[in-house]
Amino acid sequence: MGNPSASTLRTGFETDKTVLQANTLFLSGPFGAGKTTAAIERVLWLLRQERVRGDQILVLVPQRSLGQPYQEALRNSELPAGTLVQVTTAASLARSSVALYWPLVAREAGFAEPHGEPTFLNLETTQYHMAGLVERAAQQGEFDAIRLQRSRIVSQVLDNLNKAALHSFSLEEAYGRLESTVPPGEKMVARLNVLRTGRRISRAFRQLCLQESLVDYSLQMQIFLQVILENEWCRTHLFRSFRHLIFDNAEEETFAAQELVRRWLPQLESALIVNDEDGGYRAFLGADSRNAERMARFTEKRIQRQRSYVAASGSSALIGRINRAFSGQVVNGREEGAEGESELEDGWPLVFPDSSHRFYPQMIEWAVDGIEHLVREEGVAPGKIAVLAPFVSDALRFSLLSRLEERDIPAISHRPSRALNAEPAVRTLITLAALAHPIWQRRPPRSDVALALESAIAPLDPVRASVLAQAAYSDRDGTDGVLTAFEELRGDVQKRVSFAAGELYEGLRRWLAAYRAESEFSPLDRFFARIFGEKLSQPGFGFHEQPDAARMADQLTRSARNFRWAIGGRAFAVDRGEQEGGDGEGPLSSRQVETGGAYIDLVESGALGALYLPAWTVEDDAVFIAPAYTFLMRNRAVDVQFWLDIGAEGWGQRIHQPLTHPYVLSRNWPRDRSWGDSDETRSRQESLRRLLIGLLRRTRRSVYLGLSEYGERGMEQQGPLLKLLNRVQVQA
Repeated sequence: MGNPSASTLRTGFETDKTVLQANTLFLSGPFGAGKTTAAIERVLWLLRQERVRGDQILVLVPQRSLGQPYQEALRNSELPAGTLVQVTTAASLARSSVALYWPLVAREAGFAEPHGEPTFLNLETTQYHMAGLVERAAQQGEFDAIRLQRSRIVSQVLDNLNKAALHSFSLEEAYGRLESTVPPGEKMVARLNVLRTGRRISRAFRQLCLQESLVDYSLQMQIFLQVILENEWCRTHLFRSFRHLIFDNAEEETFAAQELVRRWLPQLESALIVNDEDGGYRAFLGADSRNAERMARFTEKRIQRQRSYVAASGSSALIGRINRAFSGQVVNGREEGAEGESELEDGWPLVFPDSSHRFYPQMIEWAVDGIEHLVREEGVAPGKIAVLAPFVSDALRFSLLSRLEERDIPAISHRPSRALNAEPAVRTLITLAALAHPIWQRRPPRSDVALALESAIAPLDPVRASVLAQAAYSDRDGTDGVLTAFEELRGDVQKRVSFAAGELYEGLRRWLAAYRAESEFSPLDRFFARIFGEKLSQPGFGFHEQPDAARMADQLTRSARNFRWAIGGRAFAVDRGEQEGGDGEGPLSSRQVETGGAYIDLVESGALGALYLPAWTVEDDAVFIAPAYTFLMRNRAVDVQFWLDIGAEGWGQRIHQPLTHPYVLSRNWPRDRSWGDSDETRSRQESLRRLLIGLLRRTRRSVYLGLSEYGERGMEQQGPLLKLLNRVQVQA
């Protein structure tokens, strides 16, 4: 395998034969050009025609959910019997490699006990270990210069560790780069001191991991890149494990994963690198779309597809106008540079409201009316509709879900960057767990109990739930913290609550009382599974036929189980009388009681949830409500999109992160260059451009634009998206 100049073939699906048979190939194009379909066909061709064993083929994707099309195709195809194709991520490959080569690399990596077994941490358990270090520093006032929640400080310090590992930066270089982002002024010294505290905490966390044989994501990638791949025996063994590679969505991968593939290419019999033009939406997670484009130099052929078979008519011309608007060019009808303008004669993908909306709730009603019209009158399936906004607040989510439910239109929402305890279903389960476990000595406040009852019992509204909690529960010191039987409440309270709701309440109360009376408590994850299956999911209760609640209950159960395994489960199997690797049914040890309480502390501190595959692969026929970037990262198309609050400033705006910076912590940014206001402006414009193009590529019919003169907080809005759309619309 040599490294000739990539030859570019500007063709369409007629190049499938080349895609199948080329030795090493770089395939690029817009979303919807059939790139993943061609890659799947290549996998099937290798299995059927070339008789390649499945375990010699590796499909590498940036996120597990993006591997679903491959897994579905492999399940549904009539393939020769044999071993399975491995569809995985670079992070999973690194983890399995660290586990496999641990005896060879542990000492070189610096672990204090290289002969012991490592404990791999996910996002949640990593936050648990980091939180103590951050809390001690915060109590000493070391973070007083920034106004940020503890959980956000934890996540940003961890992000610095991750970015340093992915780009092979030392901690000194990573924090040196971050110091260049601090603007001069009165607060400069305070901000620099905060970054130095972050550097010290990062060092302490790394030392803790090495001392206790804990392997978080950053250390896992550091060991993989700097130890395993530099060990000739390990590298040779790994590279010989697979002979054929499909590297899909390369633009969403990190520099580390891209460099791994680049080093692997000379050892492979065949390789296909798939790159989505205008992608790179995971830049805040370390995605390097520029380096992905450079990978074409290391392949023998390059095919660049031009046409999208998904995007609505007129999208190509609209995207051209958007590109020219950002580049400063003037759009002038069909003049030079306005390729594809003739498409607009067949349709304009943007739909503005018939009348302007002055207030935010009016815009929400307009969106719900529009969705109902599409579903009832035009026959659009709810699952083919997405409602997007720059940020989806609790109020917006509740308003959309409740109004659509009133009209019998199913809807689900997905907000992966939100803390676990921000979800009503999670808060309900946490409160019920506290009521069921007196051994924790945690008495939830009456307001939390009222919210839990409202969420758990379908007939209860906020007022009646508050009345019931006021009468049936006391959070005062000296009380037992149990719920009172419904029949023991005053008659006027029973009437206000209603006997129908009271019967359901009594069923829940008796279940909790029976659980409290058991001589042996279950591990916390099993408690969540039991109460969901035996009560909350049953008819009459709040989680019945509620996909969002079921999804969050499943995620919380998985999260609690993983936490138990990593912190107090498998390591203390002897305490419970369990067999190694089993879940066990024995009594909980005192350490396991502490583990359950520690998990509750973690959730209540505002920890972010780890990525769980079911949340990303749900295929319910329901309207999808999510932040715009979340929708893009699902990498799926819909017939209709609703963009709400297009006047908001949040479109294309980077979240304020005083302790980290996704662009500065990148190999594309010069080490000694400072980050200024002009750089921030350019990055926002580029983010907005990529966001709009990505959304338009994933729309088959139309985009409905929702605008209100005053935003959710009552402020007048004239954000960058609205200004851009006005400029583009003038040329229509």
